[in-house]
Amino acid sequence: MIFDNIDKIMSQLYRFCLKQTGSPWAAEDLVQETLTKVYSLKTIDPEREFTISFLCKVAKNLFIDELKKKKAVTGFREELYQFEEDFITCEGLVEELMMKLPIRQAVLITLKDVFSYRSQEIAEMLRISDESVKTALSRSRSRLKSMRDYTPQIRRSPRDHELISELTWAIKHSRPASLFTLFRLLESRHFKIGRDSGTRRIHLCDPDGNILEIVN
Repeated sequence: MIFDNIDKIMSQLYRFCLKQTGSPWAAEDLVQETLTKVYSLKTIDPEREFTISFLCKVAKNLFIDELKKKKAVTGFREELYQFEEDFITCEGLVEELMMKLPIRQAVLITLKDVFSYRSQEIAEMLRISDESVKTALSRSRSRLKSMRDYTPQIRRSPRDHELISELTWAIKHSRPASLFTLFRLLESRHFKIGRDSGTRRIHLCDPDGNILEIVN
């Protein structure tokens, strides 16, 4: 099997191809051509692993070759297609961080270390204190170091993946209002509520693992 999560890979690759071609039918053809090319590479080198970034590069090159053959454009500029590839790479990085960190910490690391926002800017966007941002970033980096050779298998729903994609877009385009809304949506989907049997105590566990006990 070439990919561990074929559904996720296919979804990301199709979206990339659709942005390139602008046509659902052409996108499907480009996906098939890309997979055929990758399969050929896999048969030559069975141990080789393929990332979504590599698949997007293959798809882009195939698309460029097709455009050149059809002489559909004059003076083709490859940099015009760089944004989509960068977006896919960033989206994959955000998902990778969310496999290793609680949602809040993953978002903070993404904003600070991937997109180079200042701590104060992050605090304003997420409506939390600057000190909270710095503390969370320190904990996040420590956790990433301790998990350098280990990736926990956290299952994400299709809706989670959609929100992560939208979150990445909001970060890249500096849309703080959208970022805050999506951040809260992701967080709210991962709160857990439990009750102690035979008591009036309710436990609320947030995505970072903090537990709040409520007595009603």
